[in-house]
Amino acid sequence: MAQLIALGVRDRVYALKEVSTLPSTLVRILSIVQDEGATALDLAEVVGSDQALTLRILGTVNSSYYGFHRQIRTVPDAVVILGFDEVERLALAISVIHMFGRDPASARALKMLWRHSLACSVVTGCIETHLRSRKPQIAGAHVAGLLHDIGKAVIAQQFPEAMTSVLRLIEEDGYSHTDAEREILDGYTHCDIGAWLAGRWSLPPAIVESIEMHHSPSTLPNPHVLTHATHVADALCNRFGIRSTNANAPCEFEAASAEAIGLDETLIAHIEERLERQRGLIGAMATGSVY
Repeated sequence: MAQLIALGVRDRVYALKEVSTLPSTLVRILSIVQDEGATALDLAEVVGSDQALTLRILGTVNSSYYGFHRQIRTVPDAVVILGFDEVERLALAISVIHMFGRDPASARALKMLWRHSLACSVVTGCIETHLRSRKPQIAGAHVAGLLHDIGKAVIAQQFPEAMTSVLRLIEEDGYSHTDAEREILDGYTHCDIGAWLAGRWSLPPAIVESIEMHHSPSTLPNPHVLTHATHVADALCNRFGIRSTNANAPCEFEAASAEAIGLDETLIAHIEERLERQRGLIGAMATGSVY
């Protein structure tokens, strides 16, 4: 099959005004994620300054998936009841999903992508909590999990003809996702595109690395723990049936990554239980049906 985008993939990504600059609210949320001194009031102030995001978050926390007996009317109330971490994750996830929209032509692929990305954020969040006291550099793992496939969102939104061809190679010819992307995108993959974008957004180098190398951390001489965590989360979500866009996505993870994050059967069982509890919410958020 001829390459659909023969030249200038990187230049075309960098030229995208719609995604090359982060919205101010998302920039501030990411700053709070990276600031150990940030407080619940800081988060509530940032979210409260964006009326649309406030409505989406309140719509989510008042949905049946949380099942509160009284209505939560303000963001500060949501922070008190759900906790800083949960509201921060909701705000980040909702902001990213709405930033990329829902192209009708790629609706099915995008729904699967967001379900998988949200699930990976839950898994990396579990790993983050598990390792926080021993490896403080794990901070931000839930962000890495959410954004690890962001390159696929760029392809679906900005290069829908490429996405169609990639999916055809996967479904009809048995290509792996990355091999199909290399065939269509002049040797590039969603990992490359996502890493370029994360660098353009000035995200921490560890998150950029985790996006670029989450399929093959062992090819790095000294992978960051975020890269190990994202690699494991991606494989576990595939194993649990929450795949992105490829029904044959790999379900195995590298032993070195499992060792680096201290993965054992107890932690896997905890992760699976947490995912089961949140499957409904994850699916609803991926389609925007709870806000």
